Amino acid sequence: MSEIKKTVLCVLTGALAATSLIVVPLAGASTSPDKAAASGAVARAQEVVAVPVPVTKGVQTLVRLLPELSARHVVYVGDVDGPGVSGAKVSFALSAAEANKAVDGAIFDSATGNLLKLELAPKAATKPAFPTEQQAKARAQAFVAGLAASGSTYQAREVTNAGGKLTVRLVRKVNNVALDDAYDNFVNFDAAGRIIAFETFDGRLYEKINPATLPSAQRVLSPAQALTQWKASRPLELVYLLPEQDQPNRTEAQLAYIVKGGIIANEHTGSAVDATSGKKLAAPDKLPQILNVTGTGEKWTAQTEKEARNLLRILFKLETARLPMTILEEKHDNGEAVRYFIWGHFQKDATDQDKKYQIGQFPEGVSKAEGQHIMLVTDAKTGQMQQFIYRQANEPGAAAKTDKNRDRKTVEMLLKRLVLSGSNQLRVTDIGDEKYTSLALDPLLGNVPVYRIGQSEEAGMYTVKVNSWTGKIEEVSINRPENVVYPASSKAIKEQAAMDRLLGVLPLELNYIHQRDAQTNAITFKLGYDLSFRQTRSHCFCGANAKIDTTVYVDALTGQTIIKE
Repeated sequence: MSEIKKTVLCVLTGALAATSLIVVPLAGASTSPDKAAASGAVARAQEVVAVPVPVTKGVQTLVRLLPELSARHVVYVGDVDGPGVSGAKVSFALSAAEANKAVDGAIFDSATGNLLKLELAPKAATKPAFPTEQQAKARAQAFVAGLAASGSTYQAREVTNAGGKLTVRLVRKVNNVALDDAYDNFVNFDAAGRIIAFETFDGRLYEKINPATLPSAQRVLSPAQALTQWKASRPLELVYLLPEQDQPNRTEAQLAYIVKGGIIANEHTGSAVDATSGKKLAAPDKLPQILNVTGTGEKWTAQTEKEARNLLRILFKLETARLPMTILEEKHDNGEAVRYFIWGHFQKDATDQDKKYQIGQFPEGVSKAEGQHIMLVTDAKTGQMQQFIYRQANEPGAAAKTDKNRDRKTVEMLLKRLVLSGSNQLRVTDIGDEKYTSLALDPLLGNVPVYRIGQSEEAGMYTVKVNSWTGKIEEVSINRPENVVYPASSKAIKEQAAMDRLLGVLPLELNYIHQRDAQTNAITFKLGYDLSFRQTRSHCFCGANAKIDTTVYVDALTGQTIIKE
């Protein structure tokens, strides 16, 4: 379980592990919600398919809350892993003959039988008969109350109508203070007025919390005091945002105020303040390293074998005449094409297509002179260098003397030949370790950092990696668009105005924020004032951390608050 922000399960496959597929009527042909009938049917299901006892009880509880399921046949599918939830899955078929066609289903916690997710197919309605907002809130609260036996208090926060369904968000409260959004639940209604879906984040609905153990909300800062402290912390940063994909002719940068520390990466946003002291809950911001580089303005392009060899000789001082060469071209889904120039000896069974994935895997007995792999990746249309990778066999090993200062100078000398002509300011992120000096660098334009939306923490407009054992540059990545239009930063609204615009959409709210101890796994709660943004889905934090979070930001030219979850 990932415990970053609101606990979510992060998986790679989302595959279904079917352990059995046996169909059993849940309550015969009867549509009665009678508890005894449902209990007897579930017991029979357990006998026939050996449904785990906790899941049996979970199905029984669900049938009592949604009597329409009592006429269905249970299909016990087995364990599921994500995305967003894992547990034991049960499907509800209209008949035994339609077991493999069942589209209605639910996922239960395998150990406790608690309902984690419900999905029923909506019914078409010639004339929509959605419940009123008050009816939807009341029915949703009753449904959730029927699931949780822990005495939790859930209140309906808002009702939205989109995509042909009505959605009620329910917020858990203790001592009349909302818990952070990891505890929220969602109940959906179709146009026929049926409850068709339910979702809870990681089963927190069922977590028992003793109100007496929570910090008292009696002596917290007033909302006005919290607002003053929040603004004084200067939670926003002005940045240029580049789109994830470059535009065909020119790329237009967007000027935006983002929330320092992000929105969804932790249990609270990076702007949250302690409700008692007014101090930021997030760790203090580290002062960024700034590197000033005077660029030579050289262009590094290669479209032919000769040009590629010359580029390596001039920029990296590498000779390739004694190494076999492969040239590949590949077209990406976005229409862009790249060219691979690959040098070196590989395993005998390696195809040309395999080689780009086998850099550093040398055949046995390769000599020191031939023990090199080099890959140069360029834009197939323009020849612009995008990536360089170098590996050598028979490294000196961990006993080699390292020199980080030497490595840093090597990076700086290279950057002078990569960046644009003239004076350049770069913000440095050190992502290296004992063996590697690795720097991710992003430009600043008039002291305003430039980032690409979706950029990972380990990537920069320029990324350079030096092997500290050998002193050689092993990797270079350039992710800088050539033709960018930047709006003047002087046209941005003032920081104070941006904060006011953001608060107009997401005002501060007093929350109990859960925090998990990394060693003991114990959860404690802290009172904090935070933006009233609440997530609507589980987020996967499988790969590298994002460098910036654009889930919520303020357009610095229009003042509009943008929310993209």
